[in-house]
Amino acid sequence: MPHSSESYEFLFTSSWGELKEAAAEALRNKNVFRYRAKTIKCGDRLEIEIYPIWNTSNEVRAAKAHTTREAQAIVNERNAKKSLIRKINTNFGVADLHITLTYGNVPLPDEGQARRDMRNFIRRVRRQRKKQNLPELKYVYVIEFFSADARRTRVHHHVIMSGGIDRQGIRALWPHQQTRIDELQPADGTLEGLARYITKQPGNTQSKRWAASRNLRPYDKMTWADTKISKKQAERMAADMNEAAPAIFGKLNQDYTYDGCSVKGSEYVSGVYIYAKMYKTVTWK
Repeated sequence: MPHSSESYEFLFTSSWGELKEAAAEALRNKNVFRYRAKTIKCGDRLEIEIYPIWNTSNEVRAAKAHTTREAQAIVNERNAKKSLIRKINTNFGVADLHITLTYGNVPLPDEGQARRDMRNFIRRVRRQRKKQNLPELKYVYVIEFFSADARRTRVHHHVIMSGGIDRQGIRALWPHQQTRIDELQPADGTLEGLARYITKQPGNTQSKRWAASRNLRPYDKMTWADTKISKKQAERMAADMNEAAPAIFGKLNQDYTYDGCSVKGSEYVSGVYIYAKMYKTVTWK
């Protein structure tokens, strides 16, 4: 009976070069039955996750033996951030906005007040959109209290939200002096750079300092295939990420442009985990 390794992604932490001969042995291990490819489409972005299917429960036992709470917590936070990035890529584009809300030279709010300020702003935006007969608001917001190096910073808010209201109208809805409004500018079909920027503070995901409207789609389409990537193709990509990987992914997804991949091995279980990104190819007429 085949056993999926998808739940044990966090055990694949070593780069291919770090494992050297051990990695090659793990890749060709007879316990690897085949590879499963999960494809996630989010707007103009395409992600491909490839992980081994084991043909023995021995690999599952080894995986469980090396599963720790710390490792699981790390992967849970990483997956939560990955999920947020996918929502942003799926639901927002060039007609939408990135807004930074700050407080100017006034006493800064505590965490509870900052949350209330943000909820009040969202409520005002919804009311204004209704007056203007605009579609239902979509948003993601982050309340930032710490910088990337975990130092305390001036509290401020990042909001990605639906466009439609003019800038003066938005500024009028934030009564705390400071507002910066930018139109979204996807790079190579993705808003990942912006998403990672606004979620950069330590513990942001676990502390639930970000929130999203319930009407966001998690992705456009997700599919699984057990015959899309062969064991030999996985070996080729692991051995040559510079040429083999772009060629294989380009052939499989001809409407997309290759945008890099990573190959990870494990000290504990056989096979490799491959993650690749592509973006929709634009043809100018």
